[in-house]
Order: sequence, then C-alpha cells, then structure tokens
Amino acid sequence: MAKKDSSSLGCGVLVLVGLVIWAISAAYEFVTTHASAVVGFAAIAGGVLVIAMAVRKWRGGQTDPAARALQPTMTVEIRPEIRIEGLRPGSSSLRPDARWIGAGDTTEVRGAKIRAGLFYLGSAVALRDGRSTDQYVVNPKLPVAAPPDVSGSSMPYWPSYADIPPRARRAYIDWLAGGRRDPTYGVGYVFLFFYGLEHRLFIDRDRASTPAVVQEVEELLSVYGHSGSLRRYAAEFLNCARIAAGIPLALPIPKPEHENSSEMNAAVRLHLGKVLSQSKAVGSEDALLWVLALPDVYLRTPAVRCFTEFVRLWKVWFAARYPNGISAKPAANIVIHYKAASGAFEVPISGPHEQLPDPIQSPRSGAELKKLVEEVTAELEPFSRYVGRKPDERNSMRAALLLPKELQTDPQDGLVAKFGHRMAEIMGEHKRASTKMSKMLAIAGLELPVGKITPGMADQLGGLLDQVDIAIEPDRRYGSGVPQLDDQVIVFKAPKGGPVDHQRPAYRAMKAQIEVAVLAAAVDGESSHDELQRIVDGIRAEKDLGGIEQARLIGYAVTVFNSPPKQARVMRKLAEHSPAEREAIARAALTVVGGNEHVGPEEVKFLERLHKALGLPKERVYSELHRAAATASPSDEPVALTEEKRVAGIPIPPQAEVSSIPEPPAPIAAETSGGIQIDAEKLARTQRETQAVAKLLADIFTDEAPEAEPVSQASATGRSAFEGLDTAHAELVEMLEIKGTVPRAEFDQRAKEMKLLPEGAIERINEWSFDLFDEALIEVGHDVTIAPDLRERLAELRENAE
Repeated sequence: MAKKDSSSLGCGVLVLVGLVIWAISAAYEFVTTHASAVVGFAAIAGGVLVIAMAVRKWRGGQTDPAARALQPTMTVEIRPEIRIEGLRPGSSSLRPDARWIGAGDTTEVRGAKIRAGLFYLGSAVALRDGRSTDQYVVNPKLPVAAPPDVSGSSMPYWPSYADIPPRARRAYIDWLAGGRRDPTYGVGYVFLFFYGLEHRLFIDRDRASTPAVVQEVEELLSVYGHSGSLRRYAAEFLNCARIAAGIPLALPIPKPEHENSSEMNAAVRLHLGKVLSQSKAVGSEDALLWVLALPDVYLRTPAVRCFTEFVRLWKVWFAARYPNGISAKPAANIVIHYKAASGAFEVPISGPHEQLPDPIQSPRSGAELKKLVEEVTAELEPFSRYVGRKPDERNSMRAALLLPKELQTDPQDGLVAKFGHRMAEIMGEHKRASTKMSKMLAIAGLELPVGKITPGMADQLGGLLDQVDIAIEPDRRYGSGVPQLDDQVIVFKAPKGGPVDHQRPAYRAMKAQIEVAVLAAAVDGESSHDELQRIVDGIRAEKDLGGIEQARLIGYAVTVFNSPPKQARVMRKLAEHSPAEREAIARAALTVVGGNEHVGPEEVKFLERLHKALGLPKERVYSELHRAAATASPSDEPVALTEEKRVAGIPIPPQAEVSSIPEPPAPIAAETSGGIQIDAEKLARTQRETQAVAKLLADIFTDEAPEAEPVSQASATGRSAFEGLDTAHAELVEMLEIKGTVPRAEFDQRAKEMKLLPEGAIERINEWSFDLFDEALIEVGHDVTIAPDLRERLAELRENAE
C-alpha cells in the first residue's frame, strides 16, 4: 500500500514538472512574440509600485506625532519675525478636555499666577469637524525649562504649545502672567495667544466674550503693531468678529497706503453692498473707496506724495466722466469666510450682509476705476516731481502752476483765487492797469530772479494770468520779447488771457508796423504823445483785426513806445514779410515821421535805411515826405490810415472818433503856408547832412555798402556780435541769420566779394560754431542753410552786443 502511494506521488511530480516546463515554454514563446507589450506593462507596473511606496511613506510621516509636518493644502506666507517649521493639524485621538479661562479669572500654571485669563487650559479643544487640537491650549502637564526663550527664536512659524521647546513654554507662561504687554517678547507668543481667541469667537461662538476679546486684540496691536502679519490677521479678525456680533464697521477714510490684504476691506465691501442694494450707480467718494480697497491697486508715487491733490482731481474727473455715477451689476451677493490665522479651521460668517450685492463680483466697474486712477496719477506727475525736489515750495505759486488746470482754477486752491482777487482790485472798474514787471511777479507770488527774467518764468506768469482771465503785454507767447524787471507791462481783462494767433499775417504785419513806427518816433530822441497817438490810430483803423488783437497791439505799442525794441532785431525780421506788408510798414513809419513839425536828418536817414531793409527804393522817402507835408495844416488832427473800427470793451487808450478816410491830397507847392516846412532844397540839404553826421549816428545806423544786404553789426557798433570771427566772416553769418537760407551760388558770390574762398569760409564759420555751440552752424546742399535751432541764439548775440 505504501509502495503504491509512493508510485502515485512520483507520477504526480512528473506531471507537475511537465506542466511547469510547458508553462515556461509557453511564457517564453509569448514574451518573444509580444516583447514590446510586455516591457510596457512592466514599466507601468513598476511606476505604480514606486508611487504607492512613496505615498505610504509620506502618509506615515504625516501621521507621526513627532514629525509635525505641514498640511499639504495649506498656503504658507512667510513672516520675517519667526522661522517657518510647520502647522499642527487637528487629531481625532486627542481628548478635548480644555476649559476657557475668562478675562476675570485667575489660575496658576507651573508656579505662575495668570490673572487676565482669555486662554484655554487643558489638553485639547474640539473642532467642528470632529477633530481636536492642542495647538493653542496651555497644557499644565507639559514640562517647562529655564532660562525662558523671551525672543521666541526656538519657535516655529505656526507655533503649537504642545510642540514648542520647554524654554519657549516657560516664556509663554511668563508672558501671560505678566499681562501680555511686554514688547521684549517675540511676536510668536502673541500669535499663539491669538489662536485661542479665534477659537473662542468662531468655533465656540461665545458672543458674550466678543467685547473683551475685541478690546484685547486692539490693545495687543498697540504694542505689537510693528508686525505686518499681526496687523493683517488682526484686522480681518476684528472685522469678522464685529460682523458676527452685529456691530457696525467704521468706514475707513481714503488713504494712499495700501492694506496688506488679499481681499477687499470688509467695511468698504459692506458699505458698497448697501449702496448697490439701493442704487445701481456709485458716486465719486464711494468709487474712490472702492478702487483704493481693491487688493491689486497700488498707488504710484505722484498719487501717494500728492494724495490731497489726487482726491480733488479724482472728484473733478469722475464727475465729468460719470455725471450720474458709475454703474455696477454684481453677479452674486456677499459671502464672508473667516480663515483662522492658526490654519486650524475656516468658517462662514452669517448675517444680513448675505442679502447685499457684492462689489467684488462687478469686475468691469473695478477695471474702469483702475483706469481712472492711472489717468489722474499721470496728470499729477509734473507737480509731484517739483514737490519731490523742493518740498518746502509745495504751497508756492510756482508749484501751483504745475497742477492740472482743473485744480488751478479751483477756489479751494487759494493761491490762484487770491491772485485773481488782487488783480481785480488793482485794475479797478476800468479793468486795465500799467505797472512794472517786477511788481507783477511780486503780486503773483513768483520769486524775483537775480538776473534776467527767463522765458520760462514769463510763460508761468502768462499762464497764471490766463487762469484769471487777464492778458499781459508784452507776452512772448504771442510773438513779443521777454519783459525784464524794470520794463513796463500792460494788463487788461480778457477771456482766458486773450489768446491770439500771432502768426496771422494781419496781426504780424501790424506788429511790425508798430515796432518800425516806434523806432521812427525814437530816432530824434524826442518821442511825443502825438506820435504814440498816431500809432494807436493805425491799430484802431485796421479792419482785419479783432477786438482782442487790437487790445494786445495797443498794449504792446504803449510798452515799446516807452522802451523801444532793438533796431537790429526789427530790421532783421523785415525781410520775412510779404510785399504788401512791407508797403504797410513803410507807410506806418512815414506817418509817424511825416507828422512831426520838423524832419531832421537822422529821421531821413532812418527812413532810407528802412526802405532799403524792406527792399523798397529809398528815393520814395523824399516824395512821401513831400506828400506828408502837403497834407498838413495848422488845424490838422492825427490822420487815420483807414476807416476806424471801434470795438467795445477795448479801452486802451481813449481815442476820439475819426469818421472817415481823408481824400488823397493833390501835389502842392514846395512850401505850404503854416504847418510843416519841407521843400526840395531842404530835402537835398538833408541828404547832404546825413552823410556828415553818419559817424555820430553809428550807434543807430551805418553808411551802407552798395549791396542790398544789411551792414554788419560789427561795423555798426564797433563791437562784433560774433566774437571770434573777423568782419568778413561775421557779415556772412549775419546774412545767413537774417535770411535763414540762401542759394549756394549767392553765398559763393558774396564770399568772393569779401575776398574769401566759399568752402574755406564755411569751414571757418562751422569751427567757430563748434567752439561756441558744440554744433555746426551751416548746412550745405543745393542751398546754404543755417541750423534752425541756432538762429535765435545768433539773434541773442546780436542784441546783447548792441
């Protein structure tokens, strides 16, 4: 029987071996046939196995009480006061036996009497999801050690009483016993205490403790508010605590500093919700609160530095862009959650706010407000830069003129408004006045310069006067020069400062007539009121001038009559006028000179020089003087050039009406009874006298060369305007300065007449220009052209040399 069993067992073994061999053969054949599939399956299976082992290891580390690692879903924000280690999660194995120590209770922990309370004492407290935590519970069973770690350097970022070292527990208990106001203790102990307050209000929902807890947090901020993290967490805590208790939130005052928060300020959010629940539009002040409360809005330097001006300009521009307020259509109502600073819990806050529309859910309106913030900020950049450089001049008129126009005219500004009132008093009921430029600057509150008044300062004064509807002459913005401190200026009432187009041909031509007429009146050194009156008559009679244009030209005439312009400057610009304008300029000068009782040789010389500069035959001087003499009589009044055009509201200066244009007189005898004594013999004698006195008049004119170009300033004054150049080269520069551009052939011919090689002359002049201006003066092509930016600088050199 045993032998039979042994034989059966052998057969079974043989069968099993055969099956194994067959299986191996079949497997080998399968693998060789499907090698790629087998390799892929093996790789996937291996990867799954590795991942499973890693997850198992990680979970083991998380559940290990000694590891105390961070929960993987928690976002960590670094606080610089404490190093980061970890956040203690809740546990279902802790027994929640801790009790709340009230504000008036006294207890003893590890030999220290704690009288102020407001913390949990025991092993752990329960959370709402069934877990428990010992993170912020003072466990009297845990050991403490000396010396205490007052600074809290041994504590992690999210401290837990159960995990901190014994020395840190000693310090925390001492801090509680000392009244929680000692600033020498690290802010980590404040956070550990703060975690317990969060639990009391939002997990235990102890509304009776709310007033005491809120007061405690506010007092902690007064001591430890230097911590930005504590300020941020405490602000959110206080807002949610008040909302949960039904305590109204105080609406913040707009300020440039950005709140360090990832959410909109709760008070602003609730306020806007109430506004939108009653209206679909938000006004200027609420819109400003809205945009400043957005987490991603950071004001740039101009808005921060000039926040008062920013708010004022915001209101003006907002009202212009949204006269009925900015509309908003939030897509949902307000939902508020409180996320504990401890990371232990997050809970919703219930209340009436859940019925209010949420401004955060109206992103389109928020985007429009952000755009307006940037536009207002950009407009304040000039003012901000000036205040940044000169903070002591923030309230000066110079700074005020850099503000946007809307703020310059705002009565709240004070400076511009006061200036306007002062000017109204000075001008009186006639609404015009004459004074010195220095007095105008003083009234305007602009600092008097040590030397010359710069164009920039003159423009500032002009811009200020524009704001109070006052015009000034001379005004460089409209083609005049810059009046200096002792120069006379005329001011008069004119809307927006009386702007004109000073390049308009009629205005430009009349201004040239005024300047030439004033020069003509000043030639004999005895300018009279009658001569000024004739100039004013010509302005009033010009039909192609508007009221403001006439007022400006009359004011300009009065000022230049008392302080004539540079003769060279006036003569230089005459070539720029049209033939008709040149004729009018010549007539204006002849009117002034011919109206005098006696015409001296210097006046004739002036007229000759003028006609040559205008490109008119100088022989006309004598015929026109004959004509002027023929029209004069003892009872003659000043003669109008054309029919006078009266314009209401332009009373500078008073003028008797002239009804019509006199008929042109017929030629008469050489001598007229009474009146002006001028005849052919006298005129011939005058011509001879002009040659004799030429040297005496060198400061005004010089004998002219046969060529049509004006004579060199160097020879006229005895002092070269272009120091560093000889007479020949200086005359070439003067020719180019007057004409701007001349044909190359004309330049070459002129150079050769002066015994100069054209190319060498250009090179010499450009070398001189490089030494003086750091750039070439002459540009050569088909024409010879002067650099446009240097033309005015050459003119200044000529005027300074006079």
